[in-house]
Amino acid sequence: MREIKQFKTIDEQLDILNARGLIIDDMDEARKVLSYVSYYRLSAYTLTLRKDDAFYDNVHFSDVLQIYNFDMELRAALMLLLESIEVSMRTYIGYYHAKTYGALGYYNAEAFDDVKRFHRFEDDYHVAIEEYGDKEAFVKHHKEVYGGQFPIWVLVELLTLGVLSRLFKNLKPELRKEICRDHFGKINDSYICNWLQGCTILRNICAHRGRLYNRQIPFSIRLGKRDKETFQNNGISINKAGKQLFSYIIVIHKMVPDDNVWDSFISKLTELESKYPFVRLDYYGFTSDWKSVLGVCKEK
Repeated sequence: MREIKQFKTIDEQLDILNARGLIIDDMDEARKVLSYVSYYRLSAYTLTLRKDDAFYDNVHFSDVLQIYNFDMELRAALMLLLESIEVSMRTYIGYYHAKTYGALGYYNAEAFDDVKRFHRFEDDYHVAIEEYGDKEAFVKHHKEVYGGQFPIWVLVELLTLGVLSRLFKNLKPELRKEICRDHFGKINDSYICNWLQGCTILRNICAHRGRLYNRQIPFSIRLGKRDKETFQNNGISINKAGKQLFSYIIVIHKMVPDDNVWDSFISKLTELESKYPFVRLDYYGFTSDWKSVLGVCKEK
């Protein structure tokens, strides 16, 4: 076992970076940044800029900051996309399940595909109801007026994306297929199950301010034939592509129901590309033809 690293002051941290070849043009600004972004956190964004502990030539502290800020703003933009998907899945599940099984049909295990997953869902929604308690007026209302019974279209408003993902997977196959037919065109429900699971993991990374830059996401997103060809034509293996952010963005595009939400994300993405020119998008898995892949209109 190595000896645990010892505490370093901000000035000592800057001395270390300087000794390793990082160019610090504005020491006061660098001190300010390290006062609210820890050295440990920031160092993860330098991995592509150095070999071991030696920075490549002509790398500046401001370059590292560009990567860090790009990543931070990208996470915020992705959260809006994921929120749109979460809200739509609440709507789809609440509407179609109630249409087939009634407002309280979710009490019945036979209204789902797997009994064990049904009982886990029972635990999930009971925890959600208790967690919200009197924090939400509609929860209090249903407790006082309806004896704590929640129609499924109300209940889903309490569920996280992770619970919704598992719930969708446990719907009866014919119900999953109906939702997909009405809202996802020809996309098979098994793909949507996979994508929802991936979106849950991505959302958790973003919500906890995790790094997306130069990272393999710990879940392989499932790609269709045409999307696989996109990566193969760019010399990128499918195994690698499936765990990079760009693949996630490709499938998220197919799931976001509101074109305005998607257009807003694309506007933000192109803005970030211009705002932080030092950042290489290939470290997020973007291909050279990413704008064409995502349907971004070229400037005239």
